[in-house]
Amino acid sequence: MPRHPSIDILRGLAIALMVVVHFADNLSARGESSARLYDALAWLGALPAPLFTFLAGVSFHHWIRKQKAAGMKERAITRIAWRRGLFLFAVGLAFNFCLWLPEETFNWDVLTLLGTALVLLASARHLPRSALALIGLSILLLSPPIRIIADYPAYWENETFTYDNTPRDAIFGFVANGYFPIFPWLIFPLAGYLVGGANWSGRTLSASGFGLIAMAWIGVAGGEFYPGLFTRYYADGYSEFPASTAFAVGMLGVCFLSLALARRGFDRRRLGWCPRQLRRFSAFSLTIYVVHHAVHLWPLWLYGAWMGQPEVTHYWRNAMSTPLAVGLAVVFLTLCAFGLPRLERRKKYSLESLMRRVCG
Repeated sequence: MPRHPSIDILRGLAIALMVVVHFADNLSARGESSARLYDALAWLGALPAPLFTFLAGVSFHHWIRKQKAAGMKERAITRIAWRRGLFLFAVGLAFNFCLWLPEETFNWDVLTLLGTALVLLASARHLPRSALALIGLSILLLSPPIRIIADYPAYWENETFTYDNTPRDAIFGFVANGYFPIFPWLIFPLAGYLVGGANWSGRTLSASGFGLIAMAWIGVAGGEFYPGLFTRYYADGYSEFPASTAFAVGMLGVCFLSLALARRGFDRRRLGWCPRQLRRFSAFSLTIYVVHHAVHLWPLWLYGAWMGQPEVTHYWRNAMSTPLAVGLAVVFLTLCAFGLPRLERRKKYSLESLMRRVCG
């Protein structure tokens, strides 16, 4: 069963945007000379994580269909999916420990979210589509009250997740308070999985996307006219951290529209150089995600230690100008464009090849 170029190209675009946004966000601070660029990247930075996790769900459904077409038994499919999910979860924790320093092990990154999603989707994939849709709606509706119960604001300071290394804080972070907790971020891979199996036309995807964006806009614009309890839970503005209801619904709409446009623009068409590079980025998205953090965070920590700063994170978000940070991101992506073909030919030395060897 052939891969869909639109999915790979979109995922490659998402990981490329992540690289640019992370370089700018982690290396630079907002200054008067680059305020517009910083603000634009901050706005753009809200897109990659929802799109990437949404496409993970779409890809997982296509992967299941491919395994079935190859004659693999249901139990074997579930077993491999579980192993891959646990692999991603373990890589996510190791990623936090090694790159964000040990005290940030349980900040709950995209990788731990995707690992959890893979395990849950593998376990629940035999449920009726209506039941999966109901689970997604429940995640969306339960997220705001769960955040209130978990005291979300107490764990955030200066747009940074802070916690004590206790089981309670680790669990609360995983469920509701971390950077990418399962409530509500699990809705993106779940929605992607449902869309991957729906075989919707481009018009249906586009109409659904516009409808979701309109719902999000109405939720934000009309918040002052709603009852107080509804406003507290579901019309509390538009924010990524925490992922408000309007953000989750609106970004789902953007994901739907992006997939519709990508299908129209790339499926069943000859691909140019740039789309081919994005497909390669998609094939090595896990490796790129981990390595790009290493190449810009480790030098930051080492420089802080070398300069004798009390905290090795002293230069985080304060090392250089935003344009220079973006330039370094472009250099990294250019090196990837030249280096990834070697990994592709050798079929080793990447996290993707390691996952296939370990998990099947």
